[in-house]
Amino acid sequence: MSRFAGRAAIVSGASSGIGAAAARRLAQEGADLVLLGAPDDHDDLAELESRISAIGGRAVPLAADVSEPDTARAAVQMAMKQFGRLDYVVNNAGIIGHRGFFDETVADFERMMAVNVRGMYALATEAAKAMRDGGAMVCTASVSSWLGEEEQVAYNTSKGAVMMIVRTLGLELAPYGIRVNGVAPGFIRTRMSEDRLADAAYWSKARSRIPLDRPGEPDEVASVIVFLLSDEAAFMYGSIIPVDGGQSAGMRSSDWAAVEQDLPPRPPRTLAR
Repeated sequence: MSRFAGRAAIVSGASSGIGAAAARRLAQEGADLVLLGAPDDHDDLAELESRISAIGGRAVPLAADVSEPDTARAAVQMAMKQFGRLDYVVNNAGIIGHRGFFDETVADFERMMAVNVRGMYALATEAAKAMRDGGAMVCTASVSSWLGEEEQVAYNTSKGAVMMIVRTLGLELAPYGIRVNGVAPGFIRTRMSEDRLADAAYWSKARSRIPLDRPGEPDEVASVIVFLLSDEAAFMYGSIIPVDGGQSAGMRSSDWAAVEQDLPPRPPRTLAR
C-alpha cells in the first residue's frame, strides 16, 4: 500500500511505543517523516530512522522538549525544509504519573500539563499554519480522558484537555480542510506501562476492567491512527476512537484473578426462526 506516498508527516513521541509504531506504519505506506522525541531519546530516534531507511523510507530525527513552543516550530520547519510540505501530524507525545493526590505537587501537575497539553497545542498550531493544502492530525488522548482513576489526577486532567483539543480543533480547522481526530488508548504494552504490567497485584485489578483480558499492542493503536489520517476517514472531524479492548464500554459484573484460567464453555448458539 502507498496511501501516503509523496506526503510528509510529523510524529511526536516517536522514540517508542505508539509513536514508533505509527511512524513505521506511515513509512511503510510511503510517507516522509520528522521523528520527534524527548531530549534523551537520540539513540531511539536514530534506531527508528535506520529501520525506516532500510525499507526505503525517508525520516529525520529531532530530539527536543515538546513542551517548548520552539520545538513545534523547529519540527514544522524541518518538514518544510527536508520535504517541502507537511500533510499529517501524529500528536502523540506524552508522559504519565502515578502519585496519590496528597503526594502530587503543583510542579508535577504543571509538568504534566506542559507536555501533554501545551506541547500538543503548540504542535497543532504550528502545523496547521503550514498545511496549505489541508491535511489531517491525530491526537493521542486516553480512556482517562473520560474515566477517572486513582493516583492520576494530573494525568487524567491533561488527557481530558486533549479530548477538548481534538473536538474543538475538529470544528475550528474544518473550514481549512484540516481534519483533527483522536485515539483513546486503554492499557497498552509500552515502555511507560511495563512496570505496572510486571506488578501482578496491579494487573489483577486492571485486567478485570478489560473484557479482552489482555493489554493492547502499540501496532493495534497505530492501525487506527493511520486509518484516521487516511482519506478513508474523510468524513471524520473531532472524533475520538477508543482503542481499549472494551474497557470504556461499561462496568463489568464479573472479575478474575491475575492467573491463567480456563473460561467456561460458551452456551450453544440458537438461531432465531
